[in-house]
Amino acid sequence: MSSVPSSKPHVPSFDEGWLARNAEQPLSPRLAVVDSHFHMWDFSNPAYFGDSYRRDAQAAGIVKSVFVECTMGYRASGPVEMRQVGEVEFAAEQARNWSLPQMAVASAIVGMVDMTLGGRIEPVLDEMNAAANGRFRGVRIRAAHDDDATVGYGANGVPPGFLLQSSTQSALKALQSAGYSLDVYTFHTQLADVLAVAKAFPNLPIVVNHIGAPIGAGQYAGRRSEVFEEWRRSVAELARCGNVLVKIGGFGIARINIISAEGRDMPPGSDEIAERIRPWINVCLEAYGASRCMFGSNFPVDKSAMGMTTLINAIRRATEGLSEAETSELMAGAAERFYRI
Repeated sequence: MSSVPSSKPHVPSFDEGWLARNAEQPLSPRLAVVDSHFHMWDFSNPAYFGDSYRRDAQAAGIVKSVFVECTMGYRASGPVEMRQVGEVEFAAEQARNWSLPQMAVASAIVGMVDMTLGGRIEPVLDEMNAAANGRFRGVRIRAAHDDDATVGYGANGVPPGFLLQSSTQSALKALQSAGYSLDVYTFHTQLADVLAVAKAFPNLPIVVNHIGAPIGAGQYAGRRSEVFEEWRRSVAELARCGNVLVKIGGFGIARINIISAEGRDMPPGSDEIAERIRPWINVCLEAYGASRCMFGSNFPVDKSAMGMTTLINAIRRATEGLSEAETSELMAGAAERFYRI
């Protein structure tokens, strides 16, 4: 059993009936897609486990997927520093129970480690690797912080400058030495910290989650053009570090607020979504190139605003100018290489 509460105030629910009102079929030709970022949990209503994800993924053409930590399934007892290993065990069990030859649930697993342990994270990494049955690839740091209470994560978050703290730096050194990768979630206002990490650890493969999370809520609401320009400059600078990639997704996160279900009788279609996400994707593609961009659904969070097939259709519409090879990189190749799946 998880030692984490079975509900979180920042986790949205989703409505299958509402989503069905504007369901789409995959665009032709149908692509084999790799999803670099999804979660499984009982925090939402309904719960979202491997069977639920597999249904969404199969319908949309996803063939491989990467589970990313979400504080689910922690061990309820034992050494405190090892309790997060329970999430890796949970994800590995879901992978065993729900994967099919043509659709792998959690082909790779990204866990969470207490970075305040510094160099003492090595035994935890070893335990996670053993628990994952060959699927463990690295850890995620959720370092998103903002002083605006409507944007930040409060008691569930981290202090400002968390990536630059000495203990975190020691942990990152251990992570790099062990040959694992780093997923990092910060807001766009913190990308300079990610840049500092990328320069300090050039042999550490880093992937920025949710396009760098340009904030569109709280004190940033109504300042979209200003945020876009600040975010664009930071993206261009960070992309100069060759060890950094970016995940294309997270558009339905309330704090990012690019796609929202609020006040809508019908879910948005892929044409509308494509128009909204195209400028953000274009900046990432220009800065990183398709070979360093990877699709990540962020389901079930983004499922509150759109269906999986609709999301993938929207990304394809928004990137219709890419060559076939570039599309393959964005939708599969980059994630396959980064996570070795």
